[in-house]
Amino acid sequence: MTRFVKTLAAIAAGFILFIACEGPVESTQLLVNTDDCTGCGECVEVCPYNAIEIIDGDAVIDPSLCHFCYRCVEQCPEGAIY
Repeated sequence: MTRFVKTLAAIAAGFILFIACEGPVESTQLLVNTDDCTGCGECVEVCPYNAIEIIDGDAVIDPSLCHFCYRCVEQCPEGAIY
């Protein structure tokens, strides 16, 4: 490999890492449909990051704690989290 190709590959890898480390954006935040949420708390129990709590009978997800493992989405019996 020539020096130019190695340099180009290193720059590309750095750029990809930079983009990947931007963190979640609003469009990747998990949402709760409060019309469907029954406040059963199953999502709270299954969340390993303590990112969900029940407030006024509805699940509320803290986006700063959520790691998008989607366990709550899979566990919700009403399909209220998406």
